[in-house]
Amino acid sequence: MLTKIEKEKILKELSAAKWDVSQELEILKQRINKQDLPRIRIDHHEDGKHRFYIDYGESYIKGNKQFAFLRVKELKAIVFEEQQVRALWKLDEDHPRCYAIDDQILSAEPLSPTCEHCPESIPGFGACKPKVRLFVLPLIKGEMQPMVMSLSPTSIKPWREHQLRLKRSGLPPVAVITTFSLEDTVNDSFRWARVQVGIRGIVSKGNLFEAKKAQQSISRIKTRVILQDFAEPGDRVEKSA
Repeated sequence: MLTKIEKEKILKELSAAKWDVSQELEILKQRINKQDLPRIRIDHHEDGKHRFYIDYGESYIKGNKQFAFLRVKELKAIVFEEQQVRALWKLDEDHPRCYAIDDQILSAEPLSPTCEHCPESIPGFGACKPKVRLFVLPLIKGEMQPMVMSLSPTSIKPWREHQLRLKRSGLPPVAVITTFSLEDTVNDSFRWARVQVGIRGIVSKGNLFEAKKAQQSISRIKTRVILQDFAEPGDRVEKSA
């Protein structure tokens, strides 16, 4: 880890050595934006006080915050891309044993020719977990950058119901400001937040241009499933014998 004082020191020395720090950081930003994005996650609380937060990822600077909790009960965002992803993870592995994007199996050694006929995809029995991966532009003060939000299996149904209403309205998802809220859900052994979906009006012309630009920037991310997509409790559990 580096301290903030060490960071300031090296930045000054870079400038003294005639390095254009702003230019170097911009180049780095453009490269990294094609590899990964900040992620909107849910902090599930046993007391029912669930919260959205942004996971920016780890830094080398000591004291830097990786997480930013959102002080909103209802998250507003522009959804500009959606994918159905599923993956079978073994405990402590960094790569899925088998995975698919939009029903296309992309694993080098798939467990079955199709997800539909794979025993690991049977809900409640198989170890393969489905999710909906949304690429969004959150409408948060000071934020207008692409992020990823993955819906767990219990939140997929509200998203599908939202899509049905959009279909009947003759509107694509990107046309509306989508709202995500957290519904407290309890069963015999666990308490978690289920995502509910709605709308709050239409998207402005300027933001539609921003959404199109964001969509064109995620081509590399769309072709893979990574560890961060399945980082919620229970996402990567060894199947019991």
